[in-house]
Amino acid sequence: MTKPGAEGRLAGKEPWLSTLLRIAVYATTAVVFAFPLATLVGTAAAGCGAAIGAFAGRWLHQSKLRIVAGLGLCCAVFLLGWALAHLTVDFRFVSSTFGPERALALGDVVAFGLGGASLGAALRMLSSRVRVLTLLEVGAIALAFAQLVVAHRHGAINRPFEIADPILSRGSDPTITFLALGVLAAVVIAAVLLSERSIVRAGLTFCAALLLLVGIAVGVRVVGTPPPPLTGGGLGLRDEPQEEDGQGDGRRGRRDNEQLDFQDNYNSSSNQVPVAVVLLHDDYSPPTGVYYFRQGAFSQFNGRRLVGASRGDVDRDIAQGFFSEPTDIPERPPEGPDRVELETTVALLADHTRPFGLEAPERFEPRPNPDTGRFRRLYRVTSSALETPMDALIGRPAGAPSWTAEQHAHYTAGPPDPRYAALATQIVEEELPPDLRTDPMAQAFAITSWLGRHGSYSLRSHHANAPDPTADFLFGDKVGYCVHFAHAATYLMRARGLPTRVATGYAVDESFRQGGSTILLSGQTSHAWPEIYVDGVGWIITDVVPETVLDPPPPPPDPELQRLLGELARGEALLPLDGQSREPIEVVATRAASWFGLFGLFSLSSLVALLWVVKVWRQLVPSFARAEHLPRLLYRAELDRLSDVGVSRRLGETREAFAARIAPLVPSFSALTAAHLSASFGRSATAAVALARQASKRLWNERDRKFSWWRRWLGMAAPWTWLQSR
Repeated sequence: MTKPGAEGRLAGKEPWLSTLLRIAVYATTAVVFAFPLATLVGTAAAGCGAAIGAFAGRWLHQSKLRIVAGLGLCCAVFLLGWALAHLTVDFRFVSSTFGPERALALGDVVAFGLGGASLGAALRMLSSRVRVLTLLEVGAIALAFAQLVVAHRHGAINRPFEIADPILSRGSDPTITFLALGVLAAVVIAAVLLSERSIVRAGLTFCAALLLLVGIAVGVRVVGTPPPPLTGGGLGLRDEPQEEDGQGDGRRGRRDNEQLDFQDNYNSSSNQVPVAVVLLHDDYSPPTGVYYFRQGAFSQFNGRRLVGASRGDVDRDIAQGFFSEPTDIPERPPEGPDRVELETTVALLADHTRPFGLEAPERFEPRPNPDTGRFRRLYRVTSSALETPMDALIGRPAGAPSWTAEQHAHYTAGPPDPRYAALATQIVEEELPPDLRTDPMAQAFAITSWLGRHGSYSLRSHHANAPDPTADFLFGDKVGYCVHFAHAATYLMRARGLPTRVATGYAVDESFRQGGSTILLSGQTSHAWPEIYVDGVGWIITDVVPETVLDPPPPPPDPELQRLLGELARGEALLPLDGQSREPIEVVATRAASWFGLFGLFSLSSLVALLWVVKVWRQLVPSFARAEHLPRLLYRAELDRLSDVGVSRRLGETREAFAARIAPLVPSFSALTAAHLSASFGRSATAAVALARQASKRLWNERDRKFSWWRRWLGMAAPWTWLQSR
């Protein structure tokens, strides 16, 4: 009989391979977590500390300490490390003796080493005592890998700098590296979940994940990276499922359901993703201080809102699709001293419904894409941008003399609600002196200025379900976003007989340019604004700028990311590190895939070799082992030989029952089992050794008679069969 409590202690023991795997998991997680926070030596100390902590946590689990006492001990070690690290950095003797740099490194070693040890021990003890707390281990692994790459979100391919900079400087794409980190995280988590169940499954999971990583590395280069998530907030800038117009008006890509959606509680959480990069070829400063990139126009009133025009003789200055060759826009702004011609290049990071350009695009020309894995397409735009100050346009007539009555009526049609005309008249009379109350531009300035003072900008508006969302906004709480303000200004100006429309695209403050020639556009810069047509000048942007903003403004773009994407769009070579030459991205990707493949082959070969070494060792060790160990070692060796021919003990089956079940095949195995159990429970060692040797010799002949030679040799050639021995 076993001694009391012996069974519990044996049940708590863990295979040494599983223990090593668990220690490796803890060390890897600590290194990943400390990498962006500590120096190189601090990161190494965190890994070593976590490995020691994992081993110590297993010891705490098997000890008689209660969980509270064990956690208290771990907290004491953590606080000790924190205190020693501060003393090391702040103590003048240490810094004067070792130097400031080494003192900081020593502080990192103490802090991250003891911190990793204490946290690792606490986590290991908790997960061993309470199995459901293994979820804490999984959560810690996920947190470590997530914080490592969290700065890479929203398309910031230059972050984290420690990982991205060396890769980008050599002309490679860090996407594969971050995908590899994701696969590594999955491998580590799988190792935690499988380490206590099956070391075989853990190894197979590792090999499968390795093959997955190689597939990803090759697939990203062939298929490309996934596009950023769709954004645009109903402004129609990005590709969305829409029906094609079946009437056919000769304008490519025309959709009959293009419209600006009024949305309640508009969610802009994913709008930080970069969607395009604009390269300025000329040094241009807009009179309003804002760069407007027009993509679409909405001028037809459908009884509830403005939608894309269904007739072909209006809004002919808007491109209706992408072009495969240089194409001029049918309707250009009138030539004159008020406008200047500018050249820009647009690199799209996400698919769009149509091209856009600075203010009034006149010509689109497709350009070669320098990085098809990063950009969807590139095109060059010739634009006509306003150069005259806005107040210099006062006194100019509205509309074009060449317009027909139907065209003029199209641009002045609005809701029949009399409140629009009444409010427009009130604004003009209150804001303007009598001599300017009939001037088109003065009226437009008065209306947009009044809306800016009385309206409040917020994405959390509630007008979408009203019969007239614009009236609900304008004559209600006046809280809305750009779509509401643009519609309200357009309706009020149309109520005064002014030809206006709503345009959509992107609007970027001039300060976001940050002194360079690159402008980075994201979903947060998507915008809708009103425009008025001025004779001799064309469509003029008359945007509303609310003075009260209830939502935080979009942050300026990351200057390093803006510069980096600009260089990639130009096809320029990035600055190499330490004078190293830049290699083409295809060469680097191919080499990386080859290294991944070689690493996978090496890992698989090493695993097979390790299994073979262990298998041969288990067969040879009885030849030179001490006599008292022979019953156990001979029994184990015979179990391995039986596993070679497919005979192994079932789960939950006792050793005696197993011997009885296979007695018809190998009768002498019962004697060997008895010798093993006799020696294990401390009976006569001499008799047990003699019995084991005799039974082992007889088993050779019995196996030769019962199993064919090819089956025995095939089992001997398989290096993993001993893993089935129990």
